Amino acid sequence: MPSLLSFQRSDMCYGDEVARLMLVEGMSLADLIDAMFSAPLTHREAVRDITDGLDDFVISPDLGLMWHLRYIYADEPGSLHVVDMEIATPNGTLASRDVWLRLVS
Repeated sequence: MPSLLSFQRSDMCYGDEVARLMLVEGMSLADLIDAMFSAPLTHREAVRDITDGLDDFVISPDLGLMWHLRYIYADEPGSLHVVDMEIATPNGTLASRDVWLRLVS
C-alpha cells in the first residue's frame, strides 16, 4: 500500500508545483484532507492514505508520544462517512485546521 507521500509524488500532474510547495512549506491537516477528498480516488482510499501518510510529515505543534487520530463522521445517524479529523492528546484535542504538517526532509 503506497504512502501519502508516494501518492503525491507519483500521481500528481495538474498543479504539481503548487502541491510540492504545500508539502515542503507545510499545510494544515484540514488543507490536506480537502485536497485528498478532491483527488481522483475513493473517499475511503483518501482517508486511508491520509492516515497512513501522517508518518511522512513533521507535525506541529509537537504532539508528544501519546496522541490519537479521531475521525469526525457525517451527521446522518450511523454514518461511516468521514468528513474531518482531529488529534486527541493528553493536553486536549486539536482541530484539523490547528495541526500543521511539513514534509520530512
